[in-house]
Order: sequence, then C-alpha cells, then structure tokens
Amino acid sequence: MTGLIAASALLHFSDLVSSLGGDPQAIMRAHGVDPSAAGCPDGLLNYSAVTAVIGSAAVQLKCPDFGMRLGQRQGIQILGPVALLMRHAETLEDALEGVSRYLYHCAPPDAADLRRGRHSAMFSLEIAPWQLAHRDQTVEKGLVVAMEALRLLLGADFVPLRVTMQHNPISSPDTYRRYLGSRVEFGSELNSIHLPNAQLRHEIEGRDPAVLALARDYLGQIDPALPLAGRVQQLILRMLPVNQANLASVAHALLIHPRFLQRRLAELGSSFEDILDQVRRDKAWYLSERGLQAGQIATMLGYTEQSSYARACRRWYGESPRQLIARRSRGH
Repeated sequence: MTGLIAASALLHFSDLVSSLGGDPQAIMRAHGVDPSAAGCPDGLLNYSAVTAVIGSAAVQLKCPDFGMRLGQRQGIQILGPVALLMRHAETLEDALEGVSRYLYHCAPPDAADLRRGRHSAMFSLEIAPWQLAHRDQTVEKGLVVAMEALRLLLGADFVPLRVTMQHNPISSPDTYRRYLGSRVEFGSELNSIHLPNAQLRHEIEGRDPAVLALARDYLGQIDPALPLAGRVQQLILRMLPVNQANLASVAHALLIHPRFLQRRLAELGSSFEDILDQVRRDKAWYLSERGLQAGQIATMLGYTEQSSYARACRRWYGESPRQLIARRSRGH
C-alpha cells in the first residue's frame, strides 16, 4: 500500500546529484522515474520508486547523508499548500497541527503527529511502508525538512531538546548534529523532534490570515480525495504507539460511525482488521531487525499479550518472533 507521493519529493534532486558528480537522470530512469516529472509541484510519483532513487543516489555517490542534504535543500517548499498553512498559521502549535492533519496531501502513506507532555512537546514522523528499501534515508530527509520548518518559524538558532530515530546511524554523530542541532538517539520507538511547550505558543511573524484561509479551503476540498483505506492506515500508524489503534478510535477520528466505516471498507474489498494486520505485519518485519526483544515488539504493535503476537508472527512469516528476529539480524 505504498501508493503515490507528490513529485516535489524529488525537488532539487538533480541539482544535488550533479553537484556530487553523479548522473541524476540515469539514477531516476533506473527506477522507472521520468526525470522531467521530478520536482513538479502538481505531479505524482510512485512512493517506492522515489525512496529507491534517493537510496540509490546515496549508495552510488558514497554519500550516507544524502537524504539529509536533500531535505535541507528542499525545506518546506516540498510541502506545497501545506507549507502555506504552516507559514501563515497563528502559532507554531497551529502550524504543526496543520502538518499532522494534511501531510497526506504530499505523502498519503505517511503520518505526522504532535503530542504535548507536561513540560515538552514531541513532533513525530511515521513512514508507513516499513519494508521499503532505503527507508532510513527517507526518514532522515523528513526530519531535516521538519527541522528546517522549525528554524524558519522559530528562528535559525532553534535547538531541539531531543531528536530520536528508529533506525541505527548511517552517518557520523557530528553530521547529525550539523543538520539537526542535537545529538540523535537511535533505535528509538519513534522518529521525533522534541521542543519546550512554551515554543508552541510562539506567534508566527509576517503571517497573512487571508493566505491561511485560502490554504485551508484548498486542503479541505481535497480531503476526501485520499482513499479511505489510506486514511485508516495513516490513523492506525499514529495510534499504535499509544495503544489506541482500534476500530472505535479510528472511526471517531474520521467523524463516522464504526459500522459505517466497516461497511465502506467492505465495499472497497477491505476491512479495518485487514489494514491493521498489514500495518502490524510490516512493522514487525522492520522492528525485528533492530535488536529488540519479542515482548517489546509485541507492545509496540499494540498487542496486550505476547502470545497473540506469536500467533500472528507464525501466520505472517511461518516462524516464531524469536526466529524472525534471528533471521532479520542476519540480514535476511
């Protein structure tokens, strides 16, 4: 269920690859991407192909920080109308809430979320297709874009309290600090940037309420265009970490009755249980490579009993959670 992504995901890709001595057109064509479409504001590209293009460039150019370099060049410009929503929101909190609500416009499979704690807030990014090649490059690009947005709205001297990533490091600590302004905690539960609650109340300078209204109207009109199954998948990804990925909670978030949601999904040849199962299956594959215990993985997948995860794992992969962990740790 990788789907399509805005072609702006490859904005400035050609310039960056060329500056590093590579052939951007050859890399894109090798993965079925039309070079003339890359970066077009109104175009769409296959999500898997885009991640493959970025990852291949990193490998071929021996540039492990390629995703972060690209994200820094792109900034919030790649977000299209969502960027206008951020730039003209009243406060930083409103801007981040807007991204969380409308990120699907740029990347339907992904999910962003803003959570407030007692003293600090966390903005997280979930890349939905867990089995994508070079997923780490896509995650790092996304977090750098988020940092560029925070620096734009809060000031160039903004420093986060914490930055976390789910994968293991692929660049040096100094490289991450240069892009993200902080030491990164790897092997974490979420990809996230943490900041003081007080900064959420920061008023955005130079905002234009008229532009904000236009952006909201436009994004509101295209909301129904996202396939229902994709919206359900997005909400499941956001709710799994807080153990709320159930039919009632997802239906409530969509402002529809659970029975109506089930009926609509059935008309599409799917069901809530099927989507939840697929999300858990893909996430289990990814988490099993990270050196976690089976019990930890079961919890992160929203299972209250480890035995339930064990049964699901055998159904998905024909082996126990421990066997899957062992196989994935060997790179299989």
